[in-house]
Amino acid sequence: MLVAPLGVMAQSKMVFKAGGNVSTLSRALSSELGAPISKAGFHAGLGSEIPLTSSNNLTIQPTLLFVQRGYIADFSPPTRRASTTLNYLDLPVNVMLKVGNEEKNSRFLLFGGGYVACGVGGKTVERENGQNVTEYGVRFNYDLQRFDYGVQGGIGVQFDFFQLTAFYQQGLANVSEMSLKSRNQTFGLSFSYLFDNIF
Repeated sequence: MLVAPLGVMAQSKMVFKAGGNVSTLSRALSSELGAPISKAGFHAGLGSEIPLTSSNNLTIQPTLLFVQRGYIADFSPPTRRASTTLNYLDLPVNVMLKVGNEEKNSRFLLFGGGYVACGVGGKTVERENGQNVTEYGVRFNYDLQRFDYGVQGGIGVQFDFFQLTAFYQQGLANVSEMSLKSRNQTFGLSFSYLFDNIF
């Protein structure tokens, strides 16, 4: 019983993950703005994949990521547009089910879990007729709550040490400081490489 966990930990792998995402807020941070429009961003970071079974078909994958979220919205009347970029440190933790024959080096992935995030910066750029009008930083704990959390899930495929996954994150925290209920929503594609035994 004491030796078994060591054998499982010996199969743990370090994970490098990077990709692109499209995000928005469920509601604009200002009542002067219209409905949010999705904005493209990226994510990258390191984590680990730890098997929960000896057959390696069920794993847990915590990852620390730098994630760029945000949204675009038009003022009313729509003569000016605001583009807001929000930078977070994310800690998603997924439980991953791997379906298929490991010996054939290809498996289908199904995963889900939750995440917590801390805002580390951001800015808003306002444009009118395609020209920059003004630019200012996002003020956490004034315009926007610094901390966020939510749930996530997705699917993917694995070939040897490579994983390609698609995911969706739904924020559960109200990130607005202006009494407007607004939550992060993110869809993305990730490429991961699993480095062999890290323990």
